[in-house]
Amino acid sequence: MNTQRALNRLHTMGDWLEMKNFSSDKIYNEIKEFDDKWQPYNRRKPNNRFGLSITSLDGGFSGIPDLDSLREWNIKNNTNINNSHINTYTDLYYNSPTLQKVIEPWKPWLGRCHFLKLNAGGYFPEHYDINKTEYEYDEIRLIGFVNNTSKYTMKFLYEDNLLDVQNGSLYWFNANKRHSVFSMADDCIMLVMCLHFDEKLFEVLVDQYIVK
Repeated sequence: MNTQRALNRLHTMGDWLEMKNFSSDKIYNEIKEFDDKWQPYNRRKPNNRFGLSITSLDGGFSGIPDLDSLREWNIKNNTNINNSHINTYTDLYYNSPTLQKVIEPWKPWLGRCHFLKLNAGGYFPEHYDINKTEYEYDEIRLIGFVNNTSKYTMKFLYEDNLLDVQNGSLYWFNANKRHSVFSMADDCIMLVMCLHFDEKLFEVLVDQYIVK
């Protein structure tokens, strides 16, 4: 099975596939040590949302450019950075054993990876996560729900559907379809992993997938 066939096969399985779960309480407690490292997410468009880098270009927590829009950053700075370039682990990774366990199955494919935090009123407007410039580069995303992510504190709209997820759940989702997120509470935290896709990763996804 080549990469394109594997990607096509993945998309026939559904738009949301639940992977093996994790201890959200342990991760939340382990990252508290890094509370002073949160940075504004896409600081050109502030709206009460923040990022905490798990990987970055230099292993630091500046958020530049890993918590920015890479498309806008590349245009402004005449660069060609993509998610796979953002692969140096920060101290957050090395000091969180639970996070390491979550990432371990995906590590060979991991690029840009961070926590997102929305405080009350924070949101991501409706959008598509489509690679608009590198059509030969196949990428997927995993999203983990860490804190205050129930439908009573966060509204995650996928197309026209309201998701009902639990803290500690991890999903592959088809990010090419329109989605938006709105938080009604502080400390709504999610984990985002960008993965360079190939047929070997597809095998891991199938192995990690929870069949219900």
